[in-house]
Amino acid sequence: MKMKTISLGVLLVLSSSIALTGCGSQSAAQSTTNPTTSSANIASTSSSTPVQVTFWEGMSGQLGQVLQQMVQKFNATHPGIHVNAVYQGSYSGDGPLQEKLMAAIASGKVPDMVQLEIHSTPLFASSGALQPLDSYMASSKNDQKSDFLPGLLNNTSYQGTTYGIPFNRSVPVLYYNPTLFAAAHIQTAPATWAQLAQDAAKLTKKSNGTTSVYGFEPVNQWWFFESLVWSDGGHLLNPTLTEATFDTPQAEAGMKLWQTMQSQGTLAVNAGPNEWTQTIEDFGHGRTAMYIGSAGDMGQIAQTGVTYRTAFMPKFTQYAVPTGGANAVIMQKAPAAQKAAAWTFIKWFTSVPQTIEWSEQTGYLPVKQAALSAPALTSYYAQHPNHKVPVEELAYAKQAPLSPDYLQVYQYIQDAMDQIMDSQTPVSTALHQAVQKSDQALSQPQ
Repeated sequence: MKMKTISLGVLLVLSSSIALTGCGSQSAAQSTTNPTTSSANIASTSSSTPVQVTFWEGMSGQLGQVLQQMVQKFNATHPGIHVNAVYQGSYSGDGPLQEKLMAAIASGKVPDMVQLEIHSTPLFASSGALQPLDSYMASSKNDQKSDFLPGLLNNTSYQGTTYGIPFNRSVPVLYYNPTLFAAAHIQTAPATWAQLAQDAAKLTKKSNGTTSVYGFEPVNQWWFFESLVWSDGGHLLNPTLTEATFDTPQAEAGMKLWQTMQSQGTLAVNAGPNEWTQTIEDFGHGRTAMYIGSAGDMGQIAQTGVTYRTAFMPKFTQYAVPTGGANAVIMQKAPAAQKAAAWTFIKWFTSVPQTIEWSEQTGYLPVKQAALSAPALTSYYAQHPNHKVPVEELAYAKQAPLSPDYLQVYQYIQDAMDQIMDSQTPVSTALHQAVQKSDQALSQPQ
């Protein structure tokens, strides 16, 4: 899960564009496509020209290679359908995929299926841009809501209607280097943030005023802020989603700890568009003993050759993690045959054999309940226990606020985090200012 934030200018244009697109047209909740009937049409064309499905995806590097290979596998085994997976840049908030989707919606020429960052679901769904999927799931034998891991249904719906199917989904985890831990005489991963701070001091190595190994190197992104706030009993928004509430003492505790560790020289952060990749490289080359990242980092970490272990995100008073990544969504304006074909691909990708293959190669979570008891996955977990930790951590997953304005809110959170860690702005000041800006965004009429 590589995410920063989309610019506020783009967000404003995005909101306006998709709102205009939704005006005067059939709402997404009213739009119905019978996936069973349309599938029959696909079957009738399998001997001639396959149904072409345009799939906008946002994965590069090792993750993108695995995704493209799986798409090729689908096409080879489904002669009536051809999925064209087109990389559009990162799907995350700072990536170009959402901006391109905005332009496509405004023009009326949309792709058929999209890998959509989960926090974006309310914004796009509220305008009618996305196809409701409840009827699709209800008519599918293996894709009922009860078939999916419960925590992964977080942030797949808006106002009670399902618009996304868990695709590449993750939770944040703690990565640590057991070799460096042993050298520092540390036996286990820290369970609390207080213990992590103590361990980071023992793991930091300095010589002649230069730090060669930092004890801890977090990716300074808003996704992890959600966990910090919830773990200490804080909240991001009020229950009615009309006010931001992340400037309380409980919400501030995490960033205050990080800023203190940074001043003590036991914590380092990278900055810029490649900060996540740089953090993985630092960990892979032994320049940091611990970092927090996505479950989906495991394939990339393995490429560095480092020996590593995974553990739960540390806690203050309780374990609490957000889910992240992207859902597969079908665009409301896609033709009926393309919608049905896209649904066939989604069902295939999330089926037990494919979700196991995807999880093993990337570290992303398997999305189906049945996968956890499949012999192939239980055997894999026995040999690769790192991959089982995110599944166990999913029991503590919380849902991010289902507000169309949350993308703007987390932009303000990210700005505050950058000020705190890059400019040493007092935590209370930065977060209070972010709350004030967030309240203005949340008070704007839809």
